[in-house]
Amino acid sequence: ANLLLRSAKVVCWTVPGVVLVGDYVGQVAWIEGASMQPTFNPNRWLDDFVLVRKFLYQPKRGDVVIAKCPSSPRKKIVKRILALPGDFVVSRKRGKGITRVPTGHVWIEGDNPRHSYDSNSFGPVPLGLVEGKVEAVIWPINRISVVRRSAADPDRVHTLGSEGGLS
Repeated sequence: ANLLLRSAKVVCWTVPGVVLVGDYVGQVAWIEGASMQPTFNPNRWLDDFVLVRKFLYQPKRGDVVIAKCPSSPRKKIVKRILALPGDFVVSRKRGKGITRVPTGHVWIEGDNPRHSYDSNSFGPVPLGLVEGKVEAVIWPINRISVVRRSAADPDRVHTLGSEGGLS
C-alpha cells in the first residue's frame, strides 16, 4: 500500500511537469514526409527527430517552425517562414499572383516545393498556429546538427522599405 501511495505521488507530480514543459518550453518532434527535404529526412527510409523550442520564440524570416495545419488543426506541419506580417509574397501557384501577409500571420513553405502542402495552398497562417522553432536535428545520430535560418528568395518576398516602397 505504501509503494502504491508513493507511486501515485510521483505520477501526480511528474505528469503535470511533463505536460507543462511540452506545452510551453519545448518538445521532441518526429518529422515525416518529403516536404522539407533536403533539410529533413534526406534518406526517405529514415525519419528525423528534432528539438523544438517554444519558450520566448519570436518568428523570423527563414526560421523552420512547427505549426498546427490550418486546414486540419490536429495535424502538425513543419515548414520554413518565408514572410512576416506586411511582406508581399509571389506565390508558387500559377494564377495566385502576389499576396500581402496580413497582420498576425506568416507565410510558410516547405523546402521541397514539389512535395509541400503549405501557404501556396492554404494562404497565410495565423501566428497563433505556430508552436515553436525547430532548433536541432537530434536523431539519427549521424545527422545531429543545428537547424539554420535561410534567407528568403528576393524574387519572391518583398518588404516595405523605410520610405514605404517595396524592397
